[in-house]
Amino acid sequence: MPTYVFQCDKCGEEFTLIISLKEYETGKVTCPKCSSHEVKQQLTSFTAKTSRKS
Repeated sequence: MPTYVFQCDKCGEEFTLIISLKEYETGKVTCPKCSSHEVKQQLTSFTAKTSRKS
């Protein structure tokens, strides 16, 4: 499942969620600190993990 990083506009808390694409598309992400729905996804880098050796 994808990992998403969000930041709350209300309290400034940055948090990470591991949720399915279906859950992400609903847009019902809440801040774990203040329960606000005013959150923005942060841009992050990622690493692809494959079973093939390079």
